[in-house]
Amino acid sequence: MQKTFEWAVVGAGPAGIASVGKLLDKGIGPDEIIWIDPNFKIGDFASNWGYVMSNTPVDMFLKFYRHSEAFKYSSDANFMIEKSPPDKNCPLMIAAEPLQWISDHLHKSVNSLKDEVVYLKPGENLWQVELASGTKLKSKKIILAIGGNARELEFANLPVVSLKTALNPVKIKQAISSDDYIVVFGSAQSAKSVIESLAQVKTKKNILFYRREDSMNRHLGQKDFAHIEMLEMTPKNLLTYIPHCTKAIYAIGFDRRHIPIAGLPTNYGYDKKTGEIAPGVFGLGMAFPEVMPYELGQVEYKLTAIWPFMKRLDKLLPKWLS
Repeated sequence: MQKTFEWAVVGAGPAGIASVGKLLDKGIGPDEIIWIDPNFKIGDFASNWGYVMSNTPVDMFLKFYRHSEAFKYSSDANFMIEKSPPDKNCPLMIAAEPLQWISDHLHKSVNSLKDEVVYLKPGENLWQVELASGTKLKSKKIILAIGGNARELEFANLPVVSLKTALNPVKIKQAISSDDYIVVFGSAQSAKSVIESLAQVKTKKNILFYRREDSMNRHLGQKDFAHIEMLEMTPKNLLTYIPHCTKAIYAIGFDRRHIPIAGLPTNYGYDKKTGEIAPGVFGLGMAFPEVMPYELGQVEYKLTAIWPFMKRLDKLLPKWLS
């Protein structure tokens, strides 16, 4: 008979790691949890964004590592981040070392499968989880911590330098030449990181298009980026500059990775307050972010800081368990 798990956690990035740890902290038995990820290498955190400087101080990462008893993390651990100033930022690859250690520990503590979830189907008081390998399993509740892919626009005959390439100091030098006229789209944290990366590469010209000046001012500040010209994204500016550009870099956010759920539309949403996607299915992390209010009544989404994932999970997990 096929075993039915109490909880399935899909994804092994920071949000998935937090989910497994806090379920164990709440008394869910290790045998009642199935954790599914193709690699168990903390998602894109280190593999794609390792060279990016964090937008939160070291102390916030330390709080994350120490917040779950199941993590078994000790401040005596010999990680570089423990020797870093707690009020300073650090490259994500430094923050990733303890995360990988925690992931490896949890990976051995619960049922885990190196596989990819391709379909969820509701049953009677449970969910059927179908995997790329053809395996099928059942779980009463599911947490999706599946992350996202960098969003891109489409301009005819304008080649794209992917965001993960643009944020890698080795790969960007291979992808861009001194004859290139680069256009960057974006005005938030990832755009700032792209601008800093471009400063290390010789190009013909760099320009950045932004939609909202308030976002640009908040994230880019008053720092002088002499190597790039910043322009408002208007039809006139696009028509004037895009024909001269040779390559584009998009730092305009992320699109959630998709797992089809029977009975729901392709672009299914989630309850922003509770994280619920469907009865017994919940979302956490950058794929299902918390809505954060700020000035003028608008909203923004917390993406790269992992401590907010943990705080949100602390708030929502009692409801998910009940």
